Amino acid sequence: MKSIASPILIQQITDAITPHYEPSEARAIAFRCLDLGWNLSSMDIILKKEVDLPADWSSRLARLAAGEPLQYVMGKTYFRDHLFQVNADTLIPRPETEELVDLVLSHAPENASVLDVGTGSGCIPISLKLERPSLLVEAWDISTAALGMARQNANALQAEVEFKQQDIFDWSSSEGTWEVIVSNPPYVTEEEKKEMAIHVLDYEPHLALFVPNDDALKYYEALADFALERLRTAGYLCLEINQYFGTQTVELLFSKGFQEVKLLKDFKGNDRMIVAQKSGL
Repeated sequence: MKSIASPILIQQITDAITPHYEPSEARAIAFRCLDLGWNLSSMDIILKKEVDLPADWSSRLARLAAGEPLQYVMGKTYFRDHLFQVNADTLIPRPETEELVDLVLSHAPENASVLDVGTGSGCIPISLKLERPSLLVEAWDISTAALGMARQNANALQAEVEFKQQDIFDWSSSEGTWEVIVSNPPYVTEEEKKEMAIHVLDYEPHLALFVPNDDALKYYEALADFALERLRTAGYLCLEINQYFGTQTVELLFSKGFQEVKLLKDFKGNDRMIVAQKSGL
């Protein structure tokens, strides 16, 4: 298709998505779209740099106008400064989860073995391997489609990660032990759906998001049992959690027999992560 001046494209995108966002957020999303799609900086846009629109741009713009998240429309997003492919089979990586990677790196010794449970796009294990090459990294997911995307990302970013299809509720059928186990499992309750933005609720995979109201900690219970069995002596379990269940999750982990459990806040001040250590005895 024809080239278009970047400021005109910014306005075109902003106008299309304003029904779904506040004006300032819509404009910020438009700038991120040009960054993801054409690697344009704010200065490039000020200088009115032109971009060549892809043949399917009209359909992409229509998808944005319908409320589909920018990351799915463009097929990629940044996570810890690495560009990851994403699609409707994987959650969109979020800034809070970048802090979970920091938590693992601060507890994993050199040459440690690390397992990521519920890997999705592979953003956690791939980032760990890229930033600490000495780690031996494995990742599980129950979704065949998600694993396919994770493998594509690992290949594109040249990260050596072993991916396996595995259900955490059937962990006894698996093999292996690790020094660190990390997971960002589903933790949003069905009740919380009414608080969620449409662009999340209508487009991101519910399998990776939601848990029943009456069993909100089901994944954490399974992960605790698994980690107590498969973590090596004094190993760590690092978890992203629902901010509304911080205290309950800590109590669950203590009741299961973890030696030390710490509840940590994210950059927004919400209870978001837990690190629990297996007994060294």
